Amino acid sequence: QRAIEVGNNDGAAAIDNVEIDANGEMKSLSSSSEVYADFGLKAVNAQLHKIHKLVEQKVGSYDRYEEVFRELSGAGGTAITYEQLEEWGDVAEMKDVLNEGEVYSLWQRAIGSKSAVMNLPQFVKFNDLLDNLVMAKVDFKALTKRLGKPEIPYYRLYKWPALSEDMSEKDFFALWKKALGEDVVKGVMNYKQFLVFYDIAEKWLERDINDVVEEEQERRGNYWVKSGNNKEDTDDSNDDDEEDDDGGYDLQNDGRPSYYIADEDLPDDIRSGLESDEVDIRNEAEWRRKLDPEMWEQFSYWEIHAYFGCEKAFDSPRPLWTDQQWKDIRDFYHEFIDEDMNDGDGPYKKVRSYQFSEDEVDFSQSFIPFQSGEKGRGLQAARDIKAGELVFKATNNTIVFNYGHTWRKMLFAVYERFADPGLTCDLHVWSWVQDLYDGGPMKVVMDLDSGSLLNEGRDEPGSAWEPPNVQCGKPDAIRCDMDYYAFRDIKEGDELLIDYREFAFLDAWPAMGL
Repeated sequence: QRAIEVGNNDGAAAIDNVEIDANGEMKSLSSSSEVYADFGLKAVNAQLHKIHKLVEQKVGSYDRYEEVFRELSGAGGTAITYEQLEEWGDVAEMKDVLNEGEVYSLWQRAIGSKSAVMNLPQFVKFNDLLDNLVMAKVDFKALTKRLGKPEIPYYRLYKWPALSEDMSEKDFFALWKKALGEDVVKGVMNYKQFLVFYDIAEKWLERDINDVVEEEQERRGNYWVKSGNNKEDTDDSNDDDEEDDDGGYDLQNDGRPSYYIADEDLPDDIRSGLESDEVDIRNEAEWRRKLDPEMWEQFSYWEIHAYFGCEKAFDSPRPLWTDQQWKDIRDFYHEFIDEDMNDGDGPYKKVRSYQFSEDEVDFSQSFIPFQSGEKGRGLQAARDIKAGELVFKATNNTIVFNYGHTWRKMLFAVYERFADPGLTCDLHVWSWVQDLYDGGPMKVVMDLDSGSLLNEGRDEPGSAWEPPNVQCGKPDAIRCDMDYYAFRDIKEGDELLIDYREFAFLDAWPAMGL
C-alpha cells in the first residue's frame, strides 16, 4: 500500500497492485518503475522481520509460562486458582507496585468469565496483559517525570518516541479523545486514561516488554520490572537520585539539568524583582533565576511568562500599540514563518502556522483601543452597535499556530528582534488555545491587531465581573467560527467584553506542549 501510494503521488506510471509471495519476493506488478517495487519490498521485509521477531517471542514466552503453569497447578493439573496465581513469585513481588485490584482485574480479563479457575491459554493471556500493564506503568512514570503532578500533557504524549512515525496527528487525536472522554478539554491525561490509551493505541505502539526491561535497567539500575519468571532482590535505595540524573525519554520538560543564578551574578532586572514589594513579582523573579536560557525550547506557557518578567511588565499600565507597531509585528511574523518553514529540525515538518483568512477588514468605525483602568487596555465602541450586529471577525491578521513550539519560537524571535520584554509579554497574554471545528486538534491563536485588546466579562451576578456584551457566533449558531456579535445593544463609549470561555480552552496550554 505504501509503495502504491508513493508511486501514484509521484506522478509516475500508476501502480494498481504489487504481488508479493510468502517470502517477500516480488512476483509481478501491473505498471511501475523498479524503484517503487523495491520500496514496497523493503517495507514488507521490515514488517516480516517484526512478525518473525514477535513469533519467536510468543513461542518462547508460551513455553516458559507452560512450565510455570505446570508447577503451579501440580502434576497433571489443568487449572489454577486465583490464590495460586497471587502466590506466584512474579505477581507476589509486584503487589507493592501494582494498584489495588489491578491483579484481579487482569485475572477477570484473562478468563473472560466468572470461572474460579484459569487454564493454560488464559494464564498466557494473563501474562501478556501483565506485561502490558508493567510497560504502561513504566512509561507513565517516565512521561510524567518532573511535571509536578501525574498527568501527561497532549503534545508531550504526541511526541513520545514509542509511537510509530506513521501515526498522523489526526490518528493520535482520535485516540486521545477516546481515552479522555468528557475530560478531553482538560488537555492532560491521568493514569487510568493512559491505560485506556495504551490498549487502544496498540497498533501504533512500538514497545516490547524486553525493551522496556532493558531501558529501565539501563536508566535506573535495579528497579521493579517483570523479566522472565523471577526478579533479583537488590538495594534500590538510591533509585530516586539515579532517576534525577537520567534524561528519561528526552521529551519536553524532561531531564533538565539543575540551574540557578547566584546572587552575585543576578541581572539587574531579576535583582529588582526579588526586592519588589509585590509578592507575585518576587515569586516570578525567584522562578526566573532557575530558568536556564539554553533550555528555552522546553519552556512551558507559564515559564515563558516568568522568563520575560510579564508580572513585572504588567505591574504598571502598558501603552497602546501604534499602527506602526502593529505593522512591524505583522511584517515580522511573515518574515519569521517563511524562515521557519525552511527549518527542517524536529517533528514540525508540515504547515506550522498560517493566517486564518484572507479578509482585510477595517474595524476602526466599530471600536477603538483605550485604557480601561484596572483591566489595562481594552476596546470601546466607537458608535452605537445594535444587538445581533457583527462587531468584528477573524481576518488576515488572525494567526493560527499548529504547533505550540512554533508559537514559542516566534515569541523568542520577537524578543531577539525588538529587545522589548513588554512587547513579548503582550503577545504572550494575547494568545489563546482553541479548536477550529468540533473534534478538531487544538491550535494556538493570536490576533496581530487591536482585536487582541478585547477584555473578558462574565455574566455572574454578585461577582466582580462585568457582564459581557459581545458573544462568539450568532445567537442561533452551534459554535463560534471566529465571528463576534453584539448580543445586546451597545452604546458608543461602552467597553466591549466577552466571556473567553465561549471560544478559548483556558487550561489547554499543556495540550500544545506548553
